[in-house]
Amino acid sequence: MMEDTELLKATIAVALADGQLLRSELGVIKALAQRAGVGETSLKAMIEAAEQDESFADDIMISSREKAQMGVKLLVAEARIDREISEEERRVITRIATSLGITGNEFEQLYLAGIEQADRTRRSRQAQE
Repeated sequence: MMEDTELLKATIAVALADGQLLRSELGVIKALAQRAGVGETSLKAMIEAAEQDESFADDIMISSREKAQMGVKLLVAEARIDREISEEERRVITRIATSLGITGNEFEQLYLAGIEQADRTRRSRQAQE
């Protein structure tokens, strides 16, 4: 559960990196908060803390390599959900991935997989409408 909270922190940081918190990003954040057992008041406090401190997610701790990889992929997908990953979002994702020991080819593969995941999700939602 602690790793879910860490992933939530990272997701909030990426979502706020470009200065806007879109409804689609907030949906991902709320789903992660529920999974981590973080209530609405605590979530609001986390978002406010991230808005005030750009180093909010610099100390993310995820011990499982597999969970760290899944987390990086999720961060990319969350950033891409609005069709575009800003330079600020990419910098934050890269910084978090590096702190988790994910760099080079491994990072690029996860980055591309996250983009594909977001694009697939968006196409699926459009087909349902």
